Amino acid sequence: MLLRRVSSHVQSQNWFAVFLDLIVVVVGLFIGLQIDTWWEGQKEARIEGVYLLEIREDFELNKKDLEEKIVRLERIVRSMIVLQEQSALATPSMSVSDLNKNTEQLFTMAAFIPVDRAFGNLTGSGDLKLIQSRLLKNTLAGYYAAAKETVLVQNTHEMELVQVYEPYIIENLDYAAIEPGRIDDFSLPPPVDEAIILDVLATREFRNIVAQKWVISTDLINQHREMLERTNNVLRLLE
Repeated sequence: MLLRRVSSHVQSQNWFAVFLDLIVVVVGLFIGLQIDTWWEGQKEARIEGVYLLEIREDFELNKKDLEEKIVRLERIVRSMIVLQEQSALATPSMSVSDLNKNTEQLFTMAAFIPVDRAFGNLTGSGDLKLIQSRLLKNTLAGYYAAAKETVLVQNTHEMELVQVYEPYIIENLDYAAIEPGRIDDFSLPPPVDEAIILDVLATREFRNIVAQKWVISTDLINQHREMLERTNNVLRLLE
C-alpha cells in the first residue's frame, strides 16, 4: 500500500508527500533494526545470565572441594610431625596402634580436580564473547591455567606415592596394621606384626620418608590455598 501511495504522489508530482513517505520508510526500517538489535541483545543477556549461574555453581563446588582437601592435607602434615617427634624419643610415648594410624597418612593423597563445566562450554561453543566483563574472562582463564599447574604437581606427588611410599610400607611394615582402608564386612584379618613399626620408627630411612611426605604435603597445601583464594576471587567477581 505504501508503494502505491508513493507512486501516486510521484505521478501527481507531490514531492513533499514523496519526501514524507520516504521519511516514514527510513524511520520504520530504523525502528525495526533497533528492535532486532534490542531483542538479540536481550537473548544474549539471558544466555550470559545462565552461564554466570553455572560458573557460580562450578566455583561453589571448587571451593567446597578445596576446603575439604586442605583439611585432609593438614591432617597428613600433623601426622608427619607426630611421627618425627616420636622417632626422636628413646621410647615412643604413643601406642603402637596410634603410631600405625599416623603412618597410614604416608600413602594418603588429597587431590583437587577443578570443575570446569561452564568454562568448558563457553570456550568450546565460542560463547565466551557473551561474557561482558573482560576482568571476569581474564580471571577465569588465569584460574584454569593455574589449576592445570596444580593438577600437574599432584600427579607428580601421586607417582611418588606409588614409587616411594607404598613400596617402603610393603617392605618394612605390616600393611594390614596401617589400615589402608576397610569396607564394611570386607576388612582384613588382624595384623600379624603390628608392632614392627617400633623397629623402624627410629631409623634414618623412616625419618627421611616422613620428612619427604611433610615437604610434599605442605607444598600441596600451599597450592590448594592459592587455588582457594583464586576461587574466592572469582566468586567475589560474580557478586
